[in-house]
Amino acid sequence: MGKFSQYKVQLASLSDGKYEQDFECGTEFFKNMENPDVISSDVHVHLDLVKKNDAYDLSFTCKGMLQVPCDRCLDPIDLDVDTTYHITVKYGEDYNDETDDLLIIPQSDTYINVAYMLHDTLVLTIPLRHVHPLGKCNRAMAAALHKHRSNAGDDIDEALDEVDDEIAGEVNNED
Repeated sequence: MGKFSQYKVQLASLSDGKYEQDFECGTEFFKNMENPDVISSDVHVHLDLVKKNDAYDLSFTCKGMLQVPCDRCLDPIDLDVDTTYHITVKYGEDYNDETDDLLIIPQSDTYINVAYMLHDTLVLTIPLRHVHPLGKCNRAMAAALHKHRSNAGDDIDEALDEVDDEIAGEVNNED
């Protein structure tokens, strides 16, 4: 039994109709994906699958939490996950994933493993910059950062102050 066998979605034996399946993407999922950026995870994924004629319409709803290191202090920061992903799967001669919303799989495949789709969908919910709100970072790390900033010279200090001001603006705009 493989690391991602629980993420298989049976296709070939389905008759036209609606189907549902649930998945859990926990900490072990990201470890198996060899993704060191996610410290821990608790994400529930619900799949609504509709087979109509020769097409399989897959709609994933992902809700939960990812924990990643703060870019500033490296302490864990919790990020809420609430996203959806939609793709249509059809059978064809060869595997083809050239478009974002259509996946063609060979006739010989009786199922599709959605582990990598889920991984990519969840990783894309992580913002480019993930930092604690101002004043919430680890105080010891913030003090060490401040110490190194003051030793690095005025130009670097000014640049970092601008970044901090930009982050403060982003935080205020989120409220």
